[in-house]
Formats: sequence, C-alpha cells, structure tokens
Amino acid sequence: MKKVCVITATRSEYGTLKWIIDILSKDPDIQLQLIATGSHLSADFGMTYRFIEEDGYVIDKKIDMELNPSDLYSIPRSMGLCAEKLSTVFRQLTPDLIIILGDRYELLPIASTALVLNIPIAHISGGDITEGAIDNEVRNAVSMMSTIHFPGTKESAKRLQRMLATKRNIYAVGEPGLDSFIRYKLMSRTELASQLNLDEQKDWMLITLHSETKKSLEYNLNMAHNLYEAIQQLKNVEFIITKANADWGGGQINKFWNSIDNNNIKFISSLGQRRYLSYMHQVSCVIGNSSSGIIEAPFLGIPVINIGDRQKGRHICKNIICCKPDIYSLLNSFSQIKEHRIVDTFWGNGNASEQIVYYIKKFLNI
Repeated sequence: MKKVCVITATRSEYGTLKWIIDILSKDPDIQLQLIATGSHLSADFGMTYRFIEEDGYVIDKKIDMELNPSDLYSIPRSMGLCAEKLSTVFRQLTPDLIIILGDRYELLPIASTALVLNIPIAHISGGDITEGAIDNEVRNAVSMMSTIHFPGTKESAKRLQRMLATKRNIYAVGEPGLDSFIRYKLMSRTELASQLNLDEQKDWMLITLHSETKKSLEYNLNMAHNLYEAIQQLKNVEFIITKANADWGGGQINKFWNSIDNNNIKFISSLGQRRYLSYMHQVSCVIGNSSSGIIEAPFLGIPVINIGDRQKGRHICKNIICCKPDIYSLLNSFSQIKEHRIVDTFWGNGNASEQIVYYIKKFLNI
C-alpha cells in the first residue's frame, strides 16, 4: 500500500481536511498516516488534537512546536523545532506523499523538510490572494515547493499555472471545507442552545477575529476594541467568539476577549467542526476576518461582515460586506446585513474531497 500522510496544525485546518482523511482511512489501497502539530498541542488553544481522536482517527505522531505566539521572536524558533522533529518522524513513517492545506506559517518547516527529503507534497488551496497577512507569502512559497496542487477556484489555478510555469498536476476542485455541509448532519438550534447555554429566541452572531500580521499590535487591539464597542450597541443578540489563530497579535486579541464580562458574549477556544458549522448555519451574521466567512458562509447564504485587510485580494461573494475596523464602519455594516442573505457557490459544491483523493491516487499510480 502507498503511505499518504496528512499533516494538520490548526483546528480549522483539520475541519477542512476531515473528509479527505475519512476517505483515505477507508481506502484499501492506502495506508493513512496522521501528524498533529502546531496549536493542536497547545493548552491555550484547547488541545484540539482531541477532536481528531474523538472522530475515531489514530494520530501517528504528535509534534510539539512549543508555540508561544505572544512573542514574535519565538515563532521562528517554533518553526525550527518543527523541522527538526519532523525530520525524525519522516524517517520513521517514510510517507510516499504528504497532504497539507492553506497558508499558515507552520507549513514552511513542513514543506521545506519534505522537499529536502524528496517527499512529494500535495498542497490544497494554493493560488489565492490575501494581502493583509504574511499568509500570502507563505502560501506562494509552499506552492513552489509542492508537487500536486488543488486550488479552490479556476482563477487560483490560473495563478498557479503562471507562478509554476506549467499546467501539470494543477486541479481546480473547489474548497474541501464545503464538503462538511453535505456530509454532516448539522445540529438543530435547540441542541445548540442547550449545549452552549444560549437563548433560542434571540439573534445569534459568530465572531472570529484574527490579527493582521502585517500591522502593528496596537492596530490589532484597536480593531478588537472597536468591534466590542460596536456589538454592545446591538440589542437582543448573543455572540459566540472563537479564539484567534496562533499568530503574532492573536494571543493578545484572545486575552482581550477573555477579559470581557458580558452575559451576551461567550468566548470559546474551539467549538469543534460540526458544532461550529451548525452554529454558523443558525446565526444572523458572521463577523471578523476569518477565511470561513469568505469561503464557508457564502455556501449557506449567511451575511458576513469582513473587517479590515486580512482577506484583501480574495474573491468577495455577494453575501459579504467589507468594512474598515472603525466603529462607524462597523455599525453601518450591521445596518446592511438583512440585504446580504444570498447563497453564493463560487468556492465549490461540496464534493472536493473525493476529487482530491482521486487525483492523489492517480499521481501515485494506484
């Protein structure tokens, strides 16, 4: 059997990879290997590797990068630790191919180690543009090191073709994060209200605010403060706020949210994929600058307020309102959300995982 190794470093990334993992785990011609690293092994971010195990998958190796995103200069050290430990793990597992997704800085030591060891890399969601974060540069660097590519859109595929000067092994399959809406049985509003201690009769909103890693810490904290001031002016609404990523500035944003004492706000490390998507399906608005607002929410037609420049450069679907991170712009955006409940399937139709596995098997001559 061919050994295919899926590597995941964050809760959201695992949620997007889940159905690829599921299909591979049931394929008689493939030996699935799983590696968890990054914030999956951080107590500050909820030790989310447990969600993988609760889904019934065996994690072959856990690589602790000793993340400390509150200190900018510790992040390169964590990346170095990841590369050092991963080289030992690759010697033990000897994968025939690795699968990675997205644009997180954790991918740089993973991809560079695989490149040096001549292990083919399958990269998902390359070719996008996000000008407001270093993710943009990371994504392009990982694409250059990868062997087979699964961009979410035809536009992204064309960018990859220009960047790589080839059309070979580039397949526009859609975003695999949408597959969960087809495959999961989502939780009801009543179930969510019971589990999350929410009032079923009130409006619900979802907030995920990450740092803009090209901006100052002061800018990012002001963005969080302004958002809090704006949402306080909304009546009869309850909010779930999920933690920012393990980026420089993300820890400080999380500390701010954690300091708030407001009965209408619940700050949660991670909802888990099924509960997160179920809650998104029930909210009147998604707020922040997460890629889930750009990619997943349009599939449901949920209005999105996209704040600042973190996602600048990405396609903006019809359900999304882009605004500046000041109180006036935020309040003006809240007044428009009823007009933006529009379904938009630009990012795919929910069958990307099957296509990705098909092309990987073809690449491996299975």
